[in-house]
Amino acid sequence: MVAALSVCSPVYILLAAVANLFGIGGSSVISRSLGMKKTERARHTFAFCFYAGIASAFIFLIIILLFRKPIIMAVGGDSNSLSYAMQYMFWTMIIGAVPSIGNVLCGHLIRSIGAAREAGFGMSMGGILNIILDPLFMFVILPPGMEVMGAGIATMLSNTAAFAYFLWYLFRHRDNPVFTLRMSDVSFGDRIPQDVLNIGFPAAMSTTLAMVSNMFANRLVAGYGSEAVAGMGVAKKINMIAFNTCMGMTQGILPLLGYAFGARNYERMKQVARYSLRAVLTFGICCNIIFYVFAPQLISFFISEPVSVNYGSSFMRVISFAASLASVSYLVNAIFQAAGRRTESLLLSSLRKGILDIPGMFLFRHFFGAMGVVIATPVAEVLGVIIAALMYRNFRKTIS
Repeated sequence: MVAALSVCSPVYILLAAVANLFGIGGSSVISRSLGMKKTERARHTFAFCFYAGIASAFIFLIIILLFRKPIIMAVGGDSNSLSYAMQYMFWTMIIGAVPSIGNVLCGHLIRSIGAAREAGFGMSMGGILNIILDPLFMFVILPPGMEVMGAGIATMLSNTAAFAYFLWYLFRHRDNPVFTLRMSDVSFGDRIPQDVLNIGFPAAMSTTLAMVSNMFANRLVAGYGSEAVAGMGVAKKINMIAFNTCMGMTQGILPLLGYAFGARNYERMKQVARYSLRAVLTFGICCNIIFYVFAPQLISFFISEPVSVNYGSSFMRVISFAASLASVSYLVNAIFQAAGRRTESLLLSSLRKGILDIPGMFLFRHFFGAMGVVIATPVAEVLGVIIAALMYRNFRKTIS
């Protein structure tokens, strides 16, 4: 069952990629438009991103409905995990596709005007509700053997509740000059689609490449047994606490960076970047230490099978070193996104996940076996940070 969830994880990430395509792209355009005092353009961008994201969710669920079995096998599934993975996909990626994408999408768009507290509340509410509903559906409501289905239903309901909150919030604040759910406000003029996709595509590509990277990792580790796949899945999910929090902290400042850039207040932009760097590095390093020291305890909290715990502990201690490094790359990428720098954002995203780590998995696996697959992650992050620092130094020269 744990292996099935690990197999589904890369595909589920694609939902976030779609949300980021229009959420981060829209957030960048909206904040820069507001910085330039172009409120009407910001409103049209909001409407375009909202409806484009919802339409994409329907396309996504149709693809999963038609091709979920071959997709599961392609990302590392086997006969043991297939039925469980199909159950989880049905509830989270077919029934739950629209609320899953809409939840994250609305969080980005609402935050774009500075409503970070409200955006954070909605997305956090979904996560906390999921934690509450998971054991309820897995061990109380549904009979034994249907735990994976229970987890899928809990995730779907949690995302639905969060999406409903965002819709309620938008309706309540419909007098806001930017917020709009009227289809008549959707505009394809003023280069809105082009500007949204220029930044949204690298953001979506980053998330998609993370999925591809996880897919390769699952396939390469699958040769060492389901225990290794399960151990890696648990280790990566725990490490997502560090990675996603650092990513969230940098995405959270994107509207502020974009507004400052649009207003040509470059000194304010640099101040925000410096403060954020200290914050994400501190958090990332703390996670490095905690995850390394308490790896066995954290892994065994989620799975009790001894072989999986051993694999997961070893994997986690290696992957944990990448969190603080990734936080630097996330911050630099957020700066490029806020400034509308598509080329730099796309290059940095592709380097970390795809260009550097996937070849590294094959190379290090040849020498270190299953452990080599995870060694590729921190190595790619080290190289990514060096390149990000050089790219940011060149960018600073253009705004000095």
